[in-house]
Amino acid sequence: MTSPEQRVELVKSESQRIQRYLEDLSDKDLTQTSACDAWEVGDVVAHLTASVDLYESAISRGITGDSNPPEGLSAAGVSSLMTRLEENTQRVINLRQDIGDQLLSAFSGRCEDLTELFEGLADKDWQKLCYHPGKVIPVATYVDLRLAELAIHEWDIRSKLDASAELSVLCLPAVMDFIPAFVVGTMFRPGIDQTETVRFRFELTGAVPGCHDIVAESGNVKMESARATTANVTIKCDTETFALLAYGRASLEQTESKGRLTVQGNRELASLIGR
Repeated sequence: MTSPEQRVELVKSESQRIQRYLEDLSDKDLTQTSACDAWEVGDVVAHLTASVDLYESAISRGITGDSNPPEGLSAAGVSSLMTRLEENTQRVINLRQDIGDQLLSAFSGRCEDLTELFEGLADKDWQKLCYHPGKVIPVATYVDLRLAELAIHEWDIRSKLDASAELSVLCLPAVMDFIPAFVVGTMFRPGIDQTETVRFRFELTGAVPGCHDIVAESGNVKMESARATTANVTIKCDTETFALLAYGRASLEQTESKGRLTVQGNRELASLIGR
C-alpha cells in the first residue's frame, strides 16, 4: 500500500509521460476513433483536461468540510451513470472544438494545476469527504480516480493506434484500489437483477495478483476479498483483463476467445460479466 503522497508523485510522472506521448501524435492521430464510445482521440484528451475542474471544485470544498455539490450539479448519486455519460459526451466534444489547436497545451497546464492542488494538501485532508456525481468519496480516493482515469483513457487512445497497447503497470495498484471503492456497484454491476445472491470470483495473476469476489444481492453489488464460500462463477485472468472488463472496455466473450481468461461454473451467469 502506498501513501497518498506517493500516488500524487505518480499522478505527476504519469501525466508528464502521457504528455510526451501525445506530443508525438499527428493531427490525423488525434482524429482517430478512440476505444471510448463516441469520442475521437482528441476528445479523450479534452476529457482528461476538463475533468480537473471537478477535482478542483470538489476537493477545495471538501477540505473545508463541505461535501455538497457545487452550484449547478445534482446531489451525489442522484443522476444515473448513463445520464451523466450522455451529458458529458457532447460537452467534451464541444470543449475540444473550442480549445482547437491549444488542446495539448491546455492538457499540460491542467495536469500541472491538479498536481499543485494535490501537493498543497495536508495529512489531515486525505480522509475528508468530497462531492462526486456518483457518490461522496474521500480526498484520497480522488487521487486513485485520477490514476485510473489516466490509465484507462491512455489505453483508450493507444489501443486504437497500437494493437499491443497495455494499461500502465504503475497505475494498476491504484486502479485496483479504486474499482471496489467506486467502479463496482456504479459502473460494473454483474448480476444486479438476479433475485438470489450471486457470487462472481476473480482469481487475478500478474501485476497486483489476488482473489476477489463480486457479490450481487438485494439489488446491490459489492466487491470483497474472496471467502471460503463457493462462487457461482470463477474467472481466472490477469489484472489488466479484469480492469478492462470492469470498465467496459472488453467483453467476456472477446477476452475468452483470445485466451486471456478462463471461466468455471454457471455459464449463464458468467454471460452477465462485462456487459
